[in-house]
Amino acid sequence: MSLRLGRFGLQESASAVGLAALVSGTFSLNVGETFARGNVCYMATAAGALLGLGMLRFLGGAMERRGCRDLGDLLSGGLGPLLALPLVLALVLAGALPLLRFAVAMERYIFVEADYVPIVLYLLGVLLPLVLSGMECVARMAKLLLIPGALALGLTLLLAAPAFRLSHLYPLFSPGFSAFWDQTREALLRFLPPGVALYVAGRGCQGQKHTVDGVRRGLLLGGAGATLMQLGLGLTFFGPDMAALSSPVFCMTMAARQERLGLRLDVLVLFLWVMTGLVAVAFYTYGASLLLCRVTGVEDIRPVGALLSLLAAGLALLFTFDAEPVQSLVRWIYRQGYLLLLVPLGLVLGRSMLLGGGR
Repeated sequence: MSLRLGRFGLQESASAVGLAALVSGTFSLNVGETFARGNVCYMATAAGALLGLGMLRFLGGAMERRGCRDLGDLLSGGLGPLLALPLVLALVLAGALPLLRFAVAMERYIFVEADYVPIVLYLLGVLLPLVLSGMECVARMAKLLLIPGALALGLTLLLAAPAFRLSHLYPLFSPGFSAFWDQTREALLRFLPPGVALYVAGRGCQGQKHTVDGVRRGLLLGGAGATLMQLGLGLTFFGPDMAALSSPVFCMTMAARQERLGLRLDVLVLFLWVMTGLVAVAFYTYGASLLLCRVTGVEDIRPVGALLSLLAAGLALLFTFDAEPVQSLVRWIYRQGYLLLLVPLGLVLGRSMLLGGGR
């Protein structure tokens, strides 16, 4: 077998989940619809992270009760392989959405004369070797990039701090509870995939306890960072004004720029985000590839990993098109994409409860 799983520990697991949660929580949301009526995103982000953490804890408990070493074991038998397909698609989408945001930011603010195709190919040139190197490489890279990821978060907030205005958050809770609940449900598409990806690769972690602890610590860390970023965005821009921005995180670094130092730092911050983001995308793509291999019996992850890496990059490129059918699909993914995770996971948990502790 050549599944490239390797061995990694609690620190690597928590780092991979934390970086993925931070990147997804910051870059995987529909900016226009989220902020059109006001800003409750920072509250919905925190609520979504906590809700996702609770659901993943139930999933981890189900795996422990049935003696499963990874999610592939839990999905074996019955309709499990069929239920794995929407999870694979959800993990690929979780990787494609940050790639989309990075490509848009780089095209609009860095490589102004470039087309999206070479930018996405540039990102793919980093993503593909990471996925094919395996989970141990991805997990250890995540641990190495934890400090650059924290630096990107800190520098983004530092550069925007002079533009912070508490008045930008008012009126508080202006879109109402309905919008808050909708955004909390959408946040599940951002915070469930990191835990699902680690559960898929759980056999490479040093025991089931470390896998569950890695999910818990990583989601708490990444969810807190993403909430802080969304709060910083809310303090920098008035909600409806932010709805018109294609890359609000990058605009945030330029909001109060007054000297050449800021000119240099905002570009550095973008590439720090891209560097950490590609590791998060590789984590999702490897998790999707491994799950597909587990349920289909494929023993070599390399062709599957290459195919799903191309699929993630292709979807990111497709989502840049302004055609109405494409944008309708993108809006559906943001609004209802969490169902790709909730429905199969709910069925798996229900089946696990009916079967009890036996396998």
